[in-house]
Amino acid sequence: MESKNNSVAIIGCGINGIGTALAFSEKGYQVKIFEKGRAFAETSSKSSKLLHGGLRYLENGHFSLVQEALKERASWVQQVPNFTNIERFYLPIYKGRSRNRFVLYAGVKLYEILAGKHSLGKSKFHSAKDTLLNNPNLKKQDLLGSVSYVDVQMDDNQIALWLLEKAKSQGVEIREGVEVTSLDINGNVVLNDDEHYSFDYVVNATGPWAKKLLTANRIESNFDMSLVKGSHLIVSRLTKNPMVLQNNDDGRIIFMLPSAEGSIIGTTEIPQKSTDSIICSEEETNYLLDIVNSYIAEPINHDAIIGSYSGVRPLVFNSYDSSVSKISRDSATEQVGSLINIFGGKWTSGLSLGQKVVNSIKKDQI
Repeated sequence: MESKNNSVAIIGCGINGIGTALAFSEKGYQVKIFEKGRAFAETSSKSSKLLHGGLRYLENGHFSLVQEALKERASWVQQVPNFTNIERFYLPIYKGRSRNRFVLYAGVKLYEILAGKHSLGKSKFHSAKDTLLNNPNLKKQDLLGSVSYVDVQMDDNQIALWLLEKAKSQGVEIREGVEVTSLDINGNVVLNDDEHYSFDYVVNATGPWAKKLLTANRIESNFDMSLVKGSHLIVSRLTKNPMVLQNNDDGRIIFMLPSAEGSIIGTTEIPQKSTDSIICSEEETNYLLDIVNSYIAEPINHDAIIGSYSGVRPLVFNSYDSSVSKISRDSATEQVGSLINIFGGKWTSGLSLGQKVVNSIKKDQI
């Protein structure tokens, strides 16, 4: 058994895992990451490829969450300018089928204000003519105009490679294809049922599988998670600028984003069990195409679909709170002895979450 020596084990090598590894290594810890599959191959590679504050979170009153994420968005742009694109996102407004234009403008303006000195551009109101000039795919009939705001598209693959190289340069050891088969609250882990290690701290950064890992090792937690599947389509149809499209039936919004292949359309939000297949269903495909086709002049058919991808993300809530309506996409962390659990989180906040984990360590619990 390898003994403790100012050492930390990170279980899971997605954005939360690598962010926490970087934060610990900067404090002088010896860090090992254990990843069952490939680094950044699961939830962290299945997003909408955005670094954002989360405009839609404003409707639920998550102002502090949005404000913090907008600050972190600016930090990403500063650190990896070659892998980020600052873009103007348009929300088209049609007669009788969308939220009130003034409500929408108030929302995007608040988004800009919350960014403060980290703002990347002004939110705007556009006439129908200007909207069509910037989004020629849209239908002309009943178009009243649009509102727009500024956000960031990212090359998540290149950023992941940059983060992995940065971690390795700081002495972090990354072991892929290695499963943690058991762990406890005293810093002990077993790999592949036969390789034993002991660490000062063990961080459970397994994303949607965090609770499953705890349950398998009979470790109790004050937090629980609800899993949702988000699916995206990659289509050959080009779109000039990112568009945010509202669905009247359920009130959700989806994105149609420019990409190297054409456009990315997503995302869905389907309740998911940990045992369910993580694939884009025919129902999800039709759902996304129906929303987009209700906005654009020339419909996209199934033949234009180049591919699809799906990921599972956790929504974290307190185990003792029976109100599912309070579920948030914010993150939560807890420490039990030498074990630190990370629940929730997203790309934009991954690095700052790692710093929070290190700064919140309670050494008196060990």
